[in-house]
Amino acid sequence: MSSDQSAILTGLNEQQKEAVNTLSGPLLILAGAGSGKTRTLTHRIANLMANGIPPWQILAVTFTNKAAAEMKERISRILHIVTGEELPSSIIGSGSGGGKLPVSGTFHSLCTRILRRDIEHIGRNRSFVIYDKDDQEKVMKEVLRDMNIAPEELKPRTALAIMGQYKCEAIGPAEARTKATGATELRTAGIYTAYQKKLLESNALDFDDLITEAVRLFTECPEILKRYQHTWRYLHVDEYQDTNRAQYLFISLLAKEHRNLCVIGDPDQSIYAFRGADIRNILDFTNEYPNARSIKLERNYRSTQEILDAADGVIAANPNRPQKKMWTDRKSGIKVDLKEVIDERREAEEAIRMAIAKRTAGVPLREQVILYRTNAQSRLFEESCLRAGIPYRILGGLKFYARKEVKDILAYLHAILNQEDVVSLLRIVNVPPRKIGDTTLGRLRNFCAERTLTLWQAMKHIPMVEGISEGAKNRIGDFTALLEQGKIRAQSAVVSNLTEWIIKKTGMEKYVRDGTEEGEERWENILELLSVTKKYDNLPASESLVSFLEEVALVSEVDKLIDSGKDALTLMTLHLCKGLEFSSVMIVGCEEGLLPHGSSNLDRAQMEEERRLLYVGMTRAKDTLTLLHAMSRSRWGDTQSNPRSRFLDDIPSEVINPLSDILESKYSWLSAPRSSSESGGQAPTRSHTTSAINEFNQDTENDWLQHNEEEITDGMRILHRSLGQGTVLRRSGDIIEVRFDSGSTKKLAIGIAPIRILKEISGDLPF
Repeated sequence: MSSDQSAILTGLNEQQKEAVNTLSGPLLILAGAGSGKTRTLTHRIANLMANGIPPWQILAVTFTNKAAAEMKERISRILHIVTGEELPSSIIGSGSGGGKLPVSGTFHSLCTRILRRDIEHIGRNRSFVIYDKDDQEKVMKEVLRDMNIAPEELKPRTALAIMGQYKCEAIGPAEARTKATGATELRTAGIYTAYQKKLLESNALDFDDLITEAVRLFTECPEILKRYQHTWRYLHVDEYQDTNRAQYLFISLLAKEHRNLCVIGDPDQSIYAFRGADIRNILDFTNEYPNARSIKLERNYRSTQEILDAADGVIAANPNRPQKKMWTDRKSGIKVDLKEVIDERREAEEAIRMAIAKRTAGVPLREQVILYRTNAQSRLFEESCLRAGIPYRILGGLKFYARKEVKDILAYLHAILNQEDVVSLLRIVNVPPRKIGDTTLGRLRNFCAERTLTLWQAMKHIPMVEGISEGAKNRIGDFTALLEQGKIRAQSAVVSNLTEWIIKKTGMEKYVRDGTEEGEERWENILELLSVTKKYDNLPASESLVSFLEEVALVSEVDKLIDSGKDALTLMTLHLCKGLEFSSVMIVGCEEGLLPHGSSNLDRAQMEEERRLLYVGMTRAKDTLTLLHAMSRSRWGDTQSNPRSRFLDDIPSEVINPLSDILESKYSWLSAPRSSSESGGQAPTRSHTTSAINEFNQDTENDWLQHNEEEITDGMRILHRSLGQGTVLRRSGDIIEVRFDSGSTKKLAIGIAPIRILKEISGDLPF
């Protein structure tokens, strides 16, 4: 072995070395979370170069530019060569030569470079422009208008989402027409055709076209494909489980000649089906390449064994997955906290309290993260951070009160409270769309300036304004009448009722729910805002609206102040956390309906992906992991009581530390050290947070725990050792709510509460 190769293999475990030394043929690397995936991939590329493979014959495809840049840096460091990259001569059309580093980049960046070189072979101009989402939406609006399809019938974003699905599957307009089985699908194919024609007329490609057109180039021009196959003879694809059909075809065509294809990924981390990712690409790899070598990277360099065992317990329940068992040398970790709380407000308070405690213990806030299933859940955690005075940052979205749909509703409330609020009036005058355009508003504002009137005053006297059509005047009149009705209603209605009225009268639900996943999320955010307003229902109507808007305004101001903090707690969705790691991870909302999401109940594939989503979140944790679930939660304006997530039941009990706001788990409490000698010279502690609900003595004498838990039902009379006799109001799982004869009402855990069924009591009471 040469000194170069020896240096390349230094520090690798046996499985990584096997992957790095497998230099030809198809190779599947199943790389579990935290198993050194990037390290293995970069060392393999470096080993190819050390074995004489020219760098320009090596291609590495990643999903982010950051990953591509990191790969170049690592290879450069390994081989001690000068950083730099240029396309090989066989592509750029000059003589011999090539880059000093392999070509690496995202699917989209690579396809763009290919199309800039060769798109003219399929009748396009290489000076094409790339349209972003806003550009696409403008084009689609024109298409729908030309086809006399009203926005109420099909919104541009919905149509674009359908086009995106076609393109992820590498289905062109002609094939879409051929596959159409009904009038609706035929119309959709017609929209697709018209949309692509508009792009062609503008010499434009959208983001998805970059890949589909590269596939079309390779398919229709075999000589072009042959040139790229001859150039890139050794292919590497990172995060292969996230590829869609079009990306799969692109790679398969390139690899067909030499079959030196190395793919690396983890089926257990496939969580992007909503973006078109097809997990079958990685699951079926060895079927497509029967002679493929398969290597599992199961050693984890990130997490403790307790965290890995918990995560493995969750993911093991998914069928049809390659079996692997993650392990680590970090055997001295602590158990996973499984925390039950009363409601979502308590959940947020407890999560922030734990974050502060960890910071005090030496874990910086930047090493901690709170993960949730939907963006709408972030609001309470933001508020708790603000109340506690700790900095935070939200990844993957605007802060709750800064989101457009939330600000739109707030603007209506502001305009009702103060109709001279010009900013709010201009924001909502055409939201939802009322066909009041910029030209009309410009003439209206000129009218104000000439007569020293406020915008509201001019709107109130709209018949006097010249240069505005009668239709527009009528629509402005309807808008002002709506706000005046709201002003009257606000005198007697609390803010939650007023907000519900605004949502209904404006048709906001129909406006935001446009048939896309983003539309559903916007609607959830509006309903979450409605839940916030209910906090002020106990105030008089005259105070309710003002108090709510004041709190929101203060929250927004503090947001601006803390954004610059360097050491900040991270809040983000589970979908965005892949590829990241934190010392401390808290996953909240682990309940049925949230995680797994309610939309997955009738779809087995979606349910399996929800399980993978939790697995991904759990494996972000290096040192501590906490899973929280609430007994009740206010969602969409209603209070719901959903059972804890079914996924939690698959976690091995020996790695769980169960905690509760109600009562501490009987397993953790009964097994806790009872004396200083049993606990290594330290007094026993109770690791749950004190709550008013568990203010009574949690007696665990065995003779008080002999009742049959299944027998306790609603309406039954029971006897509590400390609280006396009472009636069971309701039972939810192992929790009962009891109204005691003393007048107090308590929630008790059946398994450990010192209670007896009263019908079994005979003779004198035992106290």
